[in-house]
Amino acid sequence: MLRHLLPLLFFAAATVAAEPRLRLAATWESGAGGGDESLGYQASTRRLAVGNGALGRVRVLSLADPAAPEQIADLDLALPAGHSLNGIDFHPSENLIAAAVAAPGDAPGEIWLLDADSGAVRARYPAGIDPDGVKFGPDGRRLAVPNEAEDYRRAAGGGYVSAPGSVTLVELGEALGRGRAVQVPLPPLPMGHGLTVESDQRLLKREVDGREVEIPFDSGDPAHLEPEHAAFAPDGATVYVSLQENNGVAVIDVASGSLSGVYALGAVEHAADLEDDGETDFSEMLTAFREPDQVAVTPDGRYLVTADEGDTDPKVSESDWGPAGGGRTVSMLDAATGEVLGDTGSQLDEAAAAAGVYPDGRSDNKGSEPEGLAVFAAEDGVWAVVGLERAEAVALIDLADPRVPRVRAVQSLRREGEGGRLAPEDLAHIHQDGAHYVATANEKSGTVSIVAVEF
Repeated sequence: MLRHLLPLLFFAAATVAAEPRLRLAATWESGAGGGDESLGYQASTRRLAVGNGALGRVRVLSLADPAAPEQIADLDLALPAGHSLNGIDFHPSENLIAAAVAAPGDAPGEIWLLDADSGAVRARYPAGIDPDGVKFGPDGRRLAVPNEAEDYRRAAGGGYVSAPGSVTLVELGEALGRGRAVQVPLPPLPMGHGLTVESDQRLLKREVDGREVEIPFDSGDPAHLEPEHAAFAPDGATVYVSLQENNGVAVIDVASGSLSGVYALGAVEHAADLEDDGETDFSEMLTAFREPDQVAVTPDGRYLVTADEGDTDPKVSESDWGPAGGGRTVSMLDAATGEVLGDTGSQLDEAAAAAGVYPDGRSDNKGSEPEGLAVFAAEDGVWAVVGLERAEAVALIDLADPRVPRVRAVQSLRREGEGGRLAPEDLAHIHQDGAHYVATANEKSGTVSIVAVEF
């Protein structure tokens, strides 16, 4: 009997799909010791651009072999005094890198188009105040730029003020420098309706005159609109912009250059470890606004995916304050309606704990902090990789069921024996020769990690 069963047993074992996994394939060191926080990847040339805000430089890496990144260019932007490099992106096909350059104070910034070989500035376009997460559209003809405008100063009558946030849309035109830039203002947002609560008592922590201060949050004040990251729909007709502190996503119509709506993300409720006590115990309940950092669109354009890091205080749920700031989740929304379909609940932190990388010291302050995000199609499915800033790791999420996204793997970005903080920020998906990778820009260590996604 056993002899007859053996073929069946081997057949059954062969049909069980292996669990997908993540593997740290390579680490590239910039030598800067920090500041590497934005990425852009050009698939046609297998080049990865790495923006270092602290130095005002862009390094270009060859990923001909993703397991052995090689620096092939070092572009010094020679920024004017007081200016900063806040974000970059690689053009899908041309030899161009877009750079978001912020000016001091409340002066408007610019978008520079750089030659990817020499760093020469090929064109400049006006932006709003404090431009940040610049993104090319799918065909490279347009750029979207969130202008965060998060620098606060003391007001003459007391309190603190900052300039209003906005979004810049750039149409490059047939010849460089002959396109146009449209500034899209953001209106005041109403209290309630899932963006905030009527009794909102949240606080923003910002540095003013060299010291950290607490500023009462007011969702109805345009100065408290700080757009964070942008993502184009696959057809290029719509741009989605995360409004982290405001707990929403702005929807921009590209053709008209105007705001067409704001999606309210509401609050999460799930089990969490809320005590910084040296023990990992997911037995308490977290109620928190999602407060998305990066936003992405699935390849079919049907869903939005958000990494719900959080930014406002209070850090944990307190009855007198209402929801905490930061969902500690990845959420999925219907792109057409803004309906929140589902989220990962406690999975990210629990999977980080199972992998031995959960930062218990951050239990009372946003946990692992999902921040950077890459979404892609593979193996007849749709997947996300999210950077866990405080866990120094990345997580792989199966998006097959938008109402129940599943965390399938967690991978530490630390090399053996490596200490100190890495802090993965921006992520980029890499698809070469049938293999999938994700690159992470690690802000605190000045490194780039290449992680293989193996199915």
